[in-house]
Amino acid sequence: MHVAFLTDVALPYVSGVTVAVQRQRDALRAAGERVTVVGPHGDVDIAEPDIHMPGAPVGHRLALFGPRLPQKLRALRVELLHAHSVFGASWAALAAARSLRVPFVVTIHTRFDEYAHYAGLAAPLARTLVGPYIGAVVAAADLAIAPNEELAGELRAAGDAKAIRVVAAPIDAMLTRGDAGRGRDRLGVAPDVPLLLSASRLAVEKRVLDLIALLRASARRDGVLAFAGSGPLEPELRSAARAAGVESRVVFAGHLGRDALADAFAAADLVVSASRSETQGLALCEAAAAGRVVVAPDRGGYAEVLRHDAGGIFPSRAPA
Repeated sequence: MHVAFLTDVALPYVSGVTVAVQRQRDALRAAGERVTVVGPHGDVDIAEPDIHMPGAPVGHRLALFGPRLPQKLRALRVELLHAHSVFGASWAALAAARSLRVPFVVTIHTRFDEYAHYAGLAAPLARTLVGPYIGAVVAAADLAIAPNEELAGELRAAGDAKAIRVVAAPIDAMLTRGDAGRGRDRLGVAPDVPLLLSASRLAVEKRVLDLIALLRASARRDGVLAFAGSGPLEPELRSAARAAGVESRVVFAGHLGRDALADAFAAADLVVSASRSETQGLALCEAAAAGRVVVAPDRGGYAEVLRHDAGGIFPSRAPA
């Protein structure tokens, strides 16, 4: 079967969506299926046989799908359209699917109510409208996919969905093979120092500021918190660390490549998250697969896979 993935975002912009799209594409291709990715031009996909759309900003963030897309997909004999976004990609996929008379599938990767703050002054209105809007996208699809059972149940309860299935993104086994010593050397953390690792974007919806408060409240005064990721909240995080008196115990490692992230997982004593926006929590699942204990809210795909006594410690659904 020839499947076309449509996405609004692509690497090098790093998010759970961009990583999941890449992993699912690679898994399907490895299984012998043909996959064409339609989305913004990303640096990792230059050599791939994909359709690169203009993006805003140029390169990777928001795809601008044109009216000639159905014609291009028909020429490629695409047999199924799969959108990995509920915004431009989903409506472009729906229009192309109807034109080609092929099935339309959409994956709901995100809890969008946790992202309403990006609407600024309109955030309260965005939180009110997001549920009905997602419901409309799901109702239009021949199949809706959720990364975990909890989200799938919420989509079913909203009504009108033709079919809903749970499909998680594949785990990268290479991330379980890191070297702890090399990881601590890279992070500048001594072997006997407790190390907490956060592997996520530095953004409001990830609630990373709560981790600074966690470090300050910790009974261990020698522990170090390392942020493996980048994002718009980094300046505020640095200020918060200074204000809390823990600046010397916080490491900003930036975005880590595959090998470096594997080493960071191996080096960590705990992998921590305060985010309630995760639908799968790929990084947390991979940290647990690497043998790390995960401390995170009791919500998301990782909490369905892990158990309190087998890789996970989930204090509550909504940590203070």
